[in-house]
Order: sequence, then C-alpha cells, then structure tokens
Amino acid sequence: MSRRAARNVNLAAPLLLKMDEDTVSAIKVRENLIDRMEVAISNYLIKMTDQELGDDESHAVTELLNFVTEFERIGDYAVNIMEKAEEQKEASFSESAQKELVLLEKAVERILAVTGEAFEGDDIQKAMQVEPLEEVIDVMVERLRDQHIRRLKDGVCSIDTGVVFLDVLNNVERISDHCSN
Repeated sequence: MSRRAARNVNLAAPLLLKMDEDTVSAIKVRENLIDRMEVAISNYLIKMTDQELGDDESHAVTELLNFVTEFERIGDYAVNIMEKAEEQKEASFSESAQKELVLLEKAVERILAVTGEAFEGDDIQKAMQVEPLEEVIDVMVERLRDQHIRRLKDGVCSIDTGVVFLDVLNNVERISDHCSN
C-alpha cells in the first residue's frame, strides 16, 4: 500500500454521536476496502520474502506487514464503534456522556491524523507525537470510564447506554494503541 493510498482510505473515526445511514454505509465500504487491501498487500509482501532481500529490505517488508495489520485492526474497531452507535439509537446518552464522547472523538481524530501523516511522510518527528497522544487517550478513557460508572451508580445513565459507552471507550483505546504500534 502506498503511503498516499493509506491516507486515502480515510482513518477518520466514526462519529460517535451522529451515525446516519450515509456514515454507516461509508464505514462499511471503507472497512471492506481495507480488508481486501490487507489481503492483497500482505500476499504481495509475503511473496517478496521469497526473494533474496537485504537486511534493510527485509526489515522494511516486516514493518509494512505490521502496518497493514495495525491498519486493518483500526478499521475493525471503527466498525465496532459504528455498531455501538447504531445500538445507542434506541437509548440516549446523558448530556455529560455526550460531551465526553465529543472530546474523545476529537482526540481519536487527532491521533489518527498524526499517525497517517507520520506514515505518509515517513516523518519520525510526527511519529514521535503519536505515543504521547496515545497516553493522553489512555488517561481520558480511564477518567471517562470512572465518571460513567459514577453516573450509572447515580442512575443518571441506564445500564443499556452504560454498556454501549464502555464498549466505545474500549474500542477507542484499542484504536489509539494500534496507532502507537
């Protein structure tokens, strides 16, 4: 996968609160594309290993195989979030939970953008910005989880929305982990 192709697949996180039919359709199409690209690229890279490669080339192939796997997993987690957003249509988050999800969405969009820019530009300086963002998201997820559990205990949120909210947090945390990887 070329660096430009990676960027064009659109790593943007699904909108956590606004999941209309067009957004759902776009996520499904992109995930299907990502899955097909992952298979084709992995097969190609594996065929390359049959060739006599130097140490640098062998290392580059291994890194690209790892990238393709990480990229595909991010797509899977985006689908998970989309599915949770569809479940959430039947129940609504509290105002506090909605505000928290907006902040979390911005953080995920940022880490995905920086990760894509680092890969596309083969930019070490950009890549060094990813891990601190991942750590911020980990802290955010932990705090948001604690706050949401408190809301559940206080009866501000229902169990149904609580499960959806916590699942979204877990998927976002995994997305940021894959960006860091």
